[in-house]
Amino acid sequence: MTSGLPEDAGVHHLRVRYAETDQMGVAHHSSYVPWIEEARTEWMRARGRSYREMEDQGLALTVVRLDIRYRESARYDEVIRIRTWMDVQHRASVTLAYRLFRVDSPEAASEQVLAEAETRLALLGRDGSLLRIPDDLFGSGV
Repeated sequence: MTSGLPEDAGVHHLRVRYAETDQMGVAHHSSYVPWIEEARTEWMRARGRSYREMEDQGLALTVVRLDIRYRESARYDEVIRIRTWMDVQHRASVTLAYRLFRVDSPEAASEQVLAEAETRLALLGRDGSLLRIPDDLFGSGV
C-alpha cells in the first residue's frame, strides 16, 4: 500500500494547465472535478470497462454525490498523480475514492497530498431507471 491506499488503486497522471489557474498560477478549485472524472474514466478502462461501452449497452453511471477536501494548492505546470479505488459497492451505486498528489514527475516516489475526494455514482438504465450494479461491472481489475 502507498499512504494507506489499496494495492489495486488506479494511478493517473496529468499536468496542471495554464487555463486551469488564476493570475497567481494556482489551480482553481473547479479544476479538480474534471481531473477526478478523467481519473475515474481511466480507472474503469484499466478494469476492462469504458464509459463508451456502458453507454452502448444502455447503461449510465451518474454522479449523485461529490465531496472534495482540499489540503494544498496545485499550481501551473505541476504533475498531479491521482490514485483511484472503489471504496464501497452498494446495490445500485458505487462510491469511488480519490487521492490527488503533487509529484516531481510521473516516475517520482515522493507524493504530497493536495486533495481527497469521493464520488457516489448510481447505475441507470436507458430509461433513467435505477439498476442493480452487476458484480462484474468493473471487471477483475489490474
